[in-house]
Amino acid sequence: MKYTASAPRRRPLPLRLWGFALFIFYFFRALLLANIDLAKVVLTEKRKRIVPGFISYQVDHLSKLEILVLSHCITLTPGSATIEIAPDFSYLTLHVLDTLTSDALVKSIQNDLEAPILKWSR
Repeated sequence: MKYTASAPRRRPLPLRLWGFALFIFYFFRALLLANIDLAKVVLTEKRKRIVPGFISYQVDHLSKLEILVLSHCITLTPGSATIEIAPDFSYLTLHVLDTLTSDALVKSIQNDLEAPILKWSR
């Protein structure tokens, strides 16, 4: 089979399996850290200063399967939930516990969830 420019280039299977193992590790790490952060907020005076709200997270560069996995991972971690996937699959609407730290949350999603998903899905 000849490779064409339109066909996506996939990594070899052993690298994709290693990427999946890394994804599992990063997901459980993110899950543990989110639980610790949520416990800190609930058990301290910080809970009075939180500002819950909605943010948009761009996913137009991801496939539908990648969006599905990412949205479930976000929902499973405490402090955030996927509320809606845009009809054109360009963004996710997320409910976050504290919108004041939303930039840090977006970077965390990109580094701890999205990047590991891409290592095994592509």
